[in-house]
Amino acid sequence: MGEEIFIDVPGGYLHSRTHGQGPDVVLLNAGASDLRMWESTVAWLGQVARVTTFDYRDMGLSSRATEPYSELDDIEAVLDAAGVDAALLVGVSDGARRALAFAHRHPQRVRRVVAVCGAFGEVPDPSPEESAARQVMLDHFARLEQVKADEGVHAAAALDIGGWGPALGPDDRRLMVGLQVANSYWMLLEESLGYELDPPVKTRFRELTTPISVVVGGHDFEGTRLWAQRLAEQAPDATLSVIAEGDHFPMLSAPEEFSRIVLAALRQTTAS
Repeated sequence: MGEEIFIDVPGGYLHSRTHGQGPDVVLLNAGASDLRMWESTVAWLGQVARVTTFDYRDMGLSSRATEPYSELDDIEAVLDAAGVDAALLVGVSDGARRALAFAHRHPQRVRRVVAVCGAFGEVPDPSPEESAARQVMLDHFARLEQVKADEGVHAAAALDIGGWGPALGPDDRRLMVGLQVANSYWMLLEESLGYELDPPVKTRFRELTTPISVVVGGHDFEGTRLWAQRLAEQAPDATLSVIAEGDHFPMLSAPEEFSRIVLAALRQTTAS
C-alpha cells in the first residue's frame, strides 16, 4: 500500500501514494483514469525506486475543481509533500503532456521524462499526414459522444478503451474501462479548469532542456505516433522507442518492454 496522504492545495486537495525506497520516480496517469492504473507498474518499480503516484483534480480521490488551477503547481505540491527534490517523471497520455510542461518550468526538479504516448490535442502547423490522423481521432471522439448519449457512460468507456487499447488483454481492458467509468465525472466535464504553460508545451518542445525518453505503442492511434515523432525530432535531447506490440497503455499491453525502457531511463538518471 505504501504511504497514502492528502495534500492541501489552493482550492482543494490531492490524493497521493508513495511506495518503495531508492531514486525518486513520479508516475502521471492518463486522463479519465487515476493512480490505480499504475498498480502493476508500482509492483515491480517499487522494488528498485521510491515511486510516487497521485490523482489529478477531478479524478480518483482528489477534490473537484471549482476554479482555475495550475496543473504544474499541483505536481510541485506532490513533489514537495513527498520530499522529492528531483525525480524521473513517467507520464502517459495526458500525463506525458503534464510531465513535459513541468520539466519546462522546473528543469532543476526533473532528471528525465519518459513521455509515453503523449496526448496534446490539436497539432500546430500540421502536415497533411498529421491533419488526416487528427481527423481519425476526432471521428473517434464524435462516436464516443453519440454512444455516451445513446447508451451511457459504460458503453462509451468500452468503445474508448477499445480504440486506445486494442492490444490489452481481457482483464486489463476491464481495468481501464472500469477506471474510466469510475472517473466519469471528468469524462462529463465540458472543460477542465486546469492549465499548464502559456503558450502550451506542445508549441515549445525545442525549449525543453531535460532529457526525454519518448515512447509510443505500435497499436496506438497514428495521431499519437506522429506526436511522438514530432516530440523526438524537436526536443534537443530526446530518443524515440516504438513498442511494436504495445498500444496507448504499454505498461499493461507490453509490460516487459515498457519495464525495460523505464529501468534504462532510471539507470541514466542515477548515472548522471
